Amino acid sequence: MAESDVAATAAPSGAPSPWERPDVAAQATPTRSVLPGPETVHPVEFTGTSGEYFRIWIVNVALTLVTLGIYSAWAKVRKRRYLYGHTRVAGEGIEYLAKPIPILLGRLIAVAVLAAIVAADFLVPALAASRPLRQLLSIVVFVAAGPWIMVRSLRFNARNTAYRNIRFRFAAAYGDCFRIVATYGWLLLTGILYPFFRRRLVRFGVENHLYGATKLELSFDFGKPFVRAYFVAYGLFVLYMIGGVLPVVGIAAAVAAGMRVKLSQIAPLGFLLWLPVYAIAIGLTFAYIRARTINAIFNHLRIGPIRFSSSLRVRDVAGIYFSNAVAVVFTLGFATPWAVIRTWRYRMSKTAMTAAAPLDGFVQAEADHIGAAGQEIGDMLDFDVSL
Repeated sequence: MAESDVAATAAPSGAPSPWERPDVAAQATPTRSVLPGPETVHPVEFTGTSGEYFRIWIVNVALTLVTLGIYSAWAKVRKRRYLYGHTRVAGEGIEYLAKPIPILLGRLIAVAVLAAIVAADFLVPALAASRPLRQLLSIVVFVAAGPWIMVRSLRFNARNTAYRNIRFRFAAAYGDCFRIVATYGWLLLTGILYPFFRRRLVRFGVENHLYGATKLELSFDFGKPFVRAYFVAYGLFVLYMIGGVLPVVGIAAAVAAGMRVKLSQIAPLGFLLWLPVYAIAIGLTFAYIRARTINAIFNHLRIGPIRFSSSLRVRDVAGIYFSNAVAVVFTLGFATPWAVIRTWRYRMSKTAMTAAAPLDGFVQAEADHIGAAGQEIGDMLDFDVSL
């Protein structure tokens, strides 16, 4: 029996829930046990519409332009509150509780760091004259600052996301993330081994989240389909490029022969023919990785007696991405709200939550744990730097 199955069994009355974190268990005593029972599937539903979101989006764009980007923090809060609030699981929406000021602070910090790096090239002659030294500085900044930014952002977003009045939390510290980056960061230098580094970061991010007092878990075999998605996508990219470039070369050679010129003289034509081939290859690769890795994460994710599933299809994701891109380009960006809602609705429609215990009992038990342990006090230094 897997550990997650053992965790779903009921604890004796008055004993801490066996699936919660040990440090939290020492502080909390549940008043209700959550008994396992027949599994109930709760499909994820999205009730938002493109028309409603368009009104939010157009105001966000206008005010962001007028304020030279400052309003973007408020725009993000409005966007997430709409998308999360219209994402319903078992009849309840997800709450996004963040305030705009910490988001704005995070972005200002990111801009300041970037400005400092750029200014260093002008103020320190040795950096401007030495490319290896600049690369070394970039690596040092990445290893030192990257984990700090990541932990703060994850903690901020977790604390400001709630479901059924129970917040998520992120329990890891800077040192935990720093050790991962310092230990596995060299994989980035190889390029091809990036999926292993990414897998380690995903496991770190997921398994340090808690819903109330219950830790999120990824099953042991999560890594295989996750990494496999990248390498299959790499192989398909190479095959597609070979199959796509050969016809381009053939067309260019035929044109050159007809015009009685050298092949090199029509290089611009060859580039124009090659560009859409490359764009399609990149799009297909991204769609494949996106669909397969999301499925790998959700199909191996558990929260106590709750597990998740995702059934995204690569061809659907690729079709949505390409049609969205065409629509946005030909409408000069005004189709962006339609593209966002369409993509979000598809992803939610392929996601489901399965509960092996009554959901109301589980949520009540979580509320009891939090009430006994005390709500975590927010750290004012937490922020979000994402768009």
